[in-house]
Amino acid sequence: MSDYTTLAELIKNSIERFGERPYLGTKIAGTYRWLTYAEFDIKMRKLRAALHRFGLKKGDVVAIIANNSVPFALTMYASYGLGAVMVPMYEVQRPQDWDFILRNSNARFLFVTNDTIRTQIEALHIENLEKIITIRSEDPQSPHSFDRIIEEETGFMDHIALDPDSDADILYTSGTAGQPKGVVLSHANIVENVKRVLSCFSISETDRTLAFLPWAHAFGKTTELHAFPSLGASVALVESNRTIAQNLLEINPTVLVAVPKIFNKIYDTVHQRAQNKPIAKTLLAHSEYIAQKARRNQELSAFNKLQRVVLDRLVGKKIRAAFGNALRFCISGGAALSEEVAFFFDDFGVVICEGYGLSESGPIVAVNTPDDRRIGAAGKPLPGVPVRIEPLADQTDSQQGEIIVGGPCIMKRYHLAPEETANALTDNHELRTGDMGFIDSDGNLWVTGRVKEQYKLENGKYVVPSVLESKICASSIIENAIVLGAGKPYNVALIQPSSDFLESFKAEHHLINAAPETLQNNPKLRDLIATELKNTCERFRGYERPQKFAIILNEPSIANGLLTPTLKLKRREVEKQYHSLIASLYTHAN
Repeated sequence: MSDYTTLAELIKNSIERFGERPYLGTKIAGTYRWLTYAEFDIKMRKLRAALHRFGLKKGDVVAIIANNSVPFALTMYASYGLGAVMVPMYEVQRPQDWDFILRNSNARFLFVTNDTIRTQIEALHIENLEKIITIRSEDPQSPHSFDRIIEEETGFMDHIALDPDSDADILYTSGTAGQPKGVVLSHANIVENVKRVLSCFSISETDRTLAFLPWAHAFGKTTELHAFPSLGASVALVESNRTIAQNLLEINPTVLVAVPKIFNKIYDTVHQRAQNKPIAKTLLAHSEYIAQKARRNQELSAFNKLQRVVLDRLVGKKIRAAFGNALRFCISGGAALSEEVAFFFDDFGVVICEGYGLSESGPIVAVNTPDDRRIGAAGKPLPGVPVRIEPLADQTDSQQGEIIVGGPCIMKRYHLAPEETANALTDNHELRTGDMGFIDSDGNLWVTGRVKEQYKLENGKYVVPSVLESKICASSIIENAIVLGAGKPYNVALIQPSSDFLESFKAEHHLINAAPETLQNNPKLRDLIATELKNTCERFRGYERPQKFAIILNEPSIANGLLTPTLKLKRREVEKQYHSLIASLYTHAN
């Protein structure tokens, strides 16, 4: 691995070493077409020259509102090479979020996907914005057109000399509990994280991946935009979230970086399809039984061993084929993967390496590896990333506490927020993650919830709702769940059924045109949800299990303020919008 200390050096080294190899793949006219590292270099250095001519200088802030694309990667690396600080944002964010971030970061330059977003931004009248460049302009001859700027640029510009400690990114957090905070990461923070992650995995220029995690988020950005190209690997861009399954088969990735939602979807699809075919249902159930028996080290008879071989060809092969025909392993992050789903894929030969991290930590802190995995745990801390557990006040569990992370990947600060920076960082520049967990005797980190989300019931018992919610949402019929009960006699839950399940239920019970109130109070639907709650929560203590629940059919979204751009529920907003409904669960028979 060539040495590099900044992101500008990272991409330059890759271009020099892997120039003719395919770098970024885009689906065009039904076929994936590849841009080589050398071709990327030409466009990047021309864009860098144009930005320099426009007056972009070291320390200036460049923002981008776009989904993953070749122009996204070009913008990032061209800007890094001038010493600019990048602020990536999501197309799905609300205009008020863009407004806050662009003003808070004092962005001078902005790249946007299309003219619609450009018009929305112009209507905000943000004084610090000096230039807006449109990636897919309706007018290709516009002086603001991304393609025209590159095509007409005659110069080429290499990167300038940069201090590794200089600012590289301001990544704005999702804001699940309030106003977004700008996480400032240096080139060294990100580069050191890339190097430490790659030291744990066998990845090379012959590998390829399908990129569908947003590069506006630290996890997708570090792995897909930086780590893979640092080794000369190929990165294909997904067409859309609706075509992930199809694109997997077209690309045949060898390594896949994903979030639990992807694995949950494939898991649900496999079981739902089997439900409608008696033979397939029987084969799947028996395959799972034999696989679980082997996993638990129970002795298999000669007949069981033969069954396992046959069933793997009939069932396991098809499950693995859903990921293409070349997959070596997956890396999962962003949220906890349920053990039920993790064991299922593991039993059928799909290797998933779960990890843990935060934007503030570069982002990756710990990860399982193909050769050293403990399902349910976040894995061992990365080399050179010290992790310790700080006991919490009023906690009787001496093993568990707040996860504190140190090392070279920890953010520099929160942007323009010295008080919050002081609260997040210790005197030794360690990060107070706000997450609860413990380290087991084998050195694996276990994450058990958020410190601020834990609460006491009326009886003084502690509850960590996120653990319950994760388990409940592992159900194929439940899309979202919020568990509440702070200061109350018992826990309650707000449940949003999955859309596929709900449509099937409505069709089966002739309720296609039923009003939402009718559905929410339908006895049969409530019985099904009650059964799922009982089954998913059976391993929890009695006081932790929700005693009552309400069904919500108003789907949480970014537009209605209930979801972050990374599709996490905003707990405070949910509590605020459903205040009356929650209160009724403590006053009405249910």
